[in-house]
Amino acid sequence: MITVFFLLILGLAGWTISTLMSKGKHQEEIKKELNNIFESLKYLSASVTALLKLLMKDSISSAKDDDFGSMKSNVIDLLKLEKNEKDKAA
Repeated sequence: MITVFFLLILGLAGWTISTLMSKGKHQEEIKKELNNIFESLKYLSASVTALLKLLMKDSISSAKDDDFGSMKSNVIDLLKLEKNEKDKAA
C-alpha cells in the first residue's frame, strides 16, 4: 500500500515537472496549486509540532509524585529488606 502511494506521488511529481517544462497553457494555475500544496504542508507540519508539544507538556504535568508513589514505596521496601539482610549477616 505504501509502495503504491509512493509510486502515485512520484508519478504525479514527474507529470507535473514535465508539464511545467513543456510550457503548457495552465502553467500559472499549476504553480498556484503547487504553492497551495506547499502552504498546506507547512501548516500541517506546524500543527503536528504544536500537537507534539502539547502532548509532551500534558505527559510531564500529569506525571506527579503521586503517580510514582507505589514505585517509591517498593524501592524503599527493597532497601529496607537489603539492610535487614546485611544486619542479620553481620
